[in-house]
Amino acid sequence: MRNLRPATMSALLAAALFCFAASGPAMAADRTAALDELIKAAKAEGGTLIAHAIIEDVRARRAVVAAMNKMYGVDVKWEYVDFPNQNRFAARLMKEAKAGRQPSTDVFNGTQSTIPRLLKANMLAEVKNWRELHPSLPEDAIVPGGGAIPEHTRIGGFAYNTRLVPKDKVPQKLEDLLDPFWKGKLASTTYAAVWDRASVSEQGTFDAEKATRIRNLLSALVKKGHIVGLIGCGDENRIASGEFVGLAMMCSANNVWKGQAKGAPLEMAYIEETNNLSHSYMGLLKQAKYPNTAKLFMVFMQTPEGQALNRKWEVADTSYYPENTMYKIAKDLRDRGVAPPYISIPTYMKVKKDVEKWKSEYKKILVGQKK
Repeated sequence: MRNLRPATMSALLAAALFCFAASGPAMAADRTAALDELIKAAKAEGGTLIAHAIIEDVRARRAVVAAMNKMYGVDVKWEYVDFPNQNRFAARLMKEAKAGRQPSTDVFNGTQSTIPRLLKANMLAEVKNWRELHPSLPEDAIVPGGGAIPEHTRIGGFAYNTRLVPKDKVPQKLEDLLDPFWKGKLASTTYAAVWDRASVSEQGTFDAEKATRIRNLLSALVKKGHIVGLIGCGDENRIASGEFVGLAMMCSANNVWKGQAKGAPLEMAYIEETNNLSHSYMGLLKQAKYPNTAKLFMVFMQTPEGQALNRKWEVADTSYYPENTMYKIAKDLRDRGVAPPYISIPTYMKVKKDVEKWKSEYKKILVGQKK
């Protein structure tokens, strides 16, 4: 089977972290007239940033604030919004908008499933000058309407405990999860992470036959007692502890990489039948309290310095810039003839009804089990 090579990923990740450590202090970003105007406006606002679930570690946020001060001369005061469940938070933001209240965040951290909810509710700002602010940002990275741009690229897969799973039991295809070895050992998520997008093509078509196979597989995994718990994609510690031996499926490899950086016995198996690339996005709220500081932060996160800090602290970056880990991983896949479909927001929107229909079926199967 042609799959991602864990050794390749580890090497690329180590190289990326080394490059950051060796890079020294952040250099001044390329300045444009539009960026100078934005910096001026952010200073006038007082430099307050209200951002949801981006850069979790307080030390990392201090590093970002220091780098932005060095780069732009803006003394940013960060108000971190700790609300890990983005679906619930999106619902809360929509309730706030309906009630005419100030949104709880200026920057929302979401995916191809939650960002469209805010777009449909007309809650994201219309931004037309991202490339004037940061010319290196590719046009196709900007979500139509301009209110959201990528924060990092995600590739999902099967997360497992390397101490408890023999090498010959690491799944190579979905049917391998039916092996009796997995009985009583697996968890999944209440939101059917990765499963929901597995039947989507890069061109925006949906494979209902494949979706049916996945539904039947999930049903068998639950009925046979292989999947016996529900956790979140940020609960990789519950795999590392051995509470569950594997998670089918993990939203993004960077969750596993973060655990590995702390010495956790974690690894990912990349099963081609479910592999796909997507993004975690930063969305700018239309009624943001401090919109210019929020935009400046979003621009900073696209710079080499911003991406390096994200890589250091969140083990995450985007696939758009050649110096980035995910760019190298995507290139490695292409070079080897393994190219997981990239599920952009426009692609997702083409098949949203199909995805949501089947996701609902998957969730009923998963949530119906004993938790």
